[in-house]
Amino acid sequence: MTKRLQTSAGFTLVELLVVLGIIGLTLAVVVGAKPQTSAVRVAVTARAIAATLQLARAQAISSCTDTVFRIDTQTRKFGVGQARQTLPQGMAVAMTISATERIQDSGGLRFYPDGQSSGGEILLSLDGRASRITVNWLTGEPRIDP
Repeated sequence: MTKRLQTSAGFTLVELLVVLGIIGLTLAVVVGAKPQTSAVRVAVTARAIAATLQLARAQAISSCTDTVFRIDTQTRKFGVGQARQTLPQGMAVAMTISATERIQDSGGLRFYPDGQSSGGEILLSLDGRASRITVNWLTGEPRIDP
């Protein structure tokens, strides 16, 4: 004759406390990551703008014509020619650019066939996070400043 061991169908108090602790840590990480979301959005947008600036410079050199990178503050779009990307909602943009490249509240940077540019800087900010993209007028190279 064999005896059966009886097991309970529930959870122990220790198991429940461990699960609640894991849930609490997960929530703390998710809630704590919200401020970093703004920093990530600013960094990603800064990289996208810098890459588009490099593309404009390469296009000017390869086509032997001036190429203009534009930021339109009304439509919140940036890019070269008809290829435009949209800025994230709520992101503020401040530009220091040549007066000849200003169009009302918008403007851009011009790249020349020899690689030079009109130069300037673009400041992006969102929820207290900021990033500055500078374009050297002599070399035309964009750089993201922390």
